[in-house]
Amino acid sequence: MVRDGLESFKENGPKNCCKSATRVYAGRVNAGANGIEAFICHPQFGNEMVRGVFYLGRDALRFESPQCAPFLLPHAVAVVELGDDENWITLTDQREPELKFFVARTILEDDRFVRVTSIRQQLEKVLNRREWFGRIKVTALSLLGFALLAWVISFAAGWGVRVAVKGISVQHELEFGEEAFRKIEPHLVFVNDSNVVRQLTALAAPLLPVVPVRGIPLQFYVARGAPNAFALPGGRIVVTTGLLGLLDRPEELLGVLAHESAHVAQRHAFQHMIAGKGPVYLLQILSGGNGKAVNLMAFPSELLVYESFSQKYEREADAYGWDYLVAARINPHGLIDALKKLKQSSAEEAGSSRGLAFDSHPDLDKRIRWLEAKWAALPDKDHFIELTNTVPKVPEEKPSLDKLLKMFSGDRFR
Repeated sequence: MVRDGLESFKENGPKNCCKSATRVYAGRVNAGANGIEAFICHPQFGNEMVRGVFYLGRDALRFESPQCAPFLLPHAVAVVELGDDENWITLTDQREPELKFFVARTILEDDRFVRVTSIRQQLEKVLNRREWFGRIKVTALSLLGFALLAWVISFAAGWGVRVAVKGISVQHELEFGEEAFRKIEPHLVFVNDSNVVRQLTALAAPLLPVVPVRGIPLQFYVARGAPNAFALPGGRIVVTTGLLGLLDRPEELLGVLAHESAHVAQRHAFQHMIAGKGPVYLLQILSGGNGKAVNLMAFPSELLVYESFSQKYEREADAYGWDYLVAARINPHGLIDALKKLKQSSAEEAGSSRGLAFDSHPDLDKRIRWLEAKWAALPDKDHFIELTNTVPKVPEEKPSLDKLLKMFSGDRFR
């Protein structure tokens, strides 16, 4: 039993024992009926830890060993350290910190020890602190569990939305886009100048081959209004005369067109609608097969013009649009320059138009900073194609009262 206890201490003993102790004296010690197995560590023993017995007295604990004179540890100066060891506790002397006693943990079951006022107070304080830390740990783990659950639910919902959107056929997308365009057309004042549209289409030509639109033709329209651009399912992209007037370089306009093309290619409008209808609708689509996609036709498609995409979709459109530009060897910094100009324009127009989406708000600033970081990390900044097409310009028109009422005033460049 003595050897077993010694080996247990040597293998599992407290980590805060005397660092200089490299040997444990294992002489025979008889603990007796009232003694408790213990070890003492003190500089006078050099590299040894001496095995002995602790006896509980009225005012002090007494350590005895055949290898040394007795040591007294008065209750009033005894410091208890429970540690994490399952078999041992540590007792130190306030007056002599280098003196340490390692006592079998069974001493905590002895009423004569735990009822000593100074010992009891220390134990209560340590145990209360452990309970408090335990509660904090449980709370932290609970919060972490809820956060993980929320992330899993969010990830599952996002995955479900993407799966549901993939189930929408190209034919359904074209039909929905046609219906959406038909509903918003009365609210726009289009520029009926085929030459302007032809110039815009020619400028976009270098970008189009790298946009994965699944065979859906991208079609461009010009409408009168403040600087803006938006895309509809089915490949229709509308830019305003205000935007054409604001942007000077073809790279800037192509940056905007790449962003809008990404909305079409990634089907953000459908993701936005399905996510907005909630998990029940999502489950109906996932469980009902591709035919359920027809129900999307019931969505008030004209709202697509007035409802801004979430920052998630805006960031995705920036990211995919950036990749399209790089793949087409078009300088992607044009997208950054376009956003900066739109931000400045919105700051100047603040309060003069309804629903400005490019007000000077932190979200747009974050998008610009994020894109500038991508530009800084871009390894090749020189081998871009030279664009010869210029940004088409449309002369300002003094609209009639009817046209003023019809002019587009929705959210900007989504």
